[in-house]
Amino acid sequence: MQEENLYDLGIKAQNGDEISLIKIINKKRKMIEKFSYGDEDRYQYIVERLIIGIKNYKF
Repeated sequence: MQEENLYDLGIKAQNGDEISLIKIINKKRKMIEKFSYGDEDRYQYIVERLIIGIKNYKF
């Protein structure tokens, strides 16, 4: 199975594919954990902003 790149996943996520959105979050999980500094609220905020950013991005 070939790994999908973020661009293709982003286009699918904008079109309503929730699995693609989850795959994007999983790919960025280490970075999100790093910048949340162990704070669960900050982690959820970053994920929320990532989802909003994906939905509003012009591909």
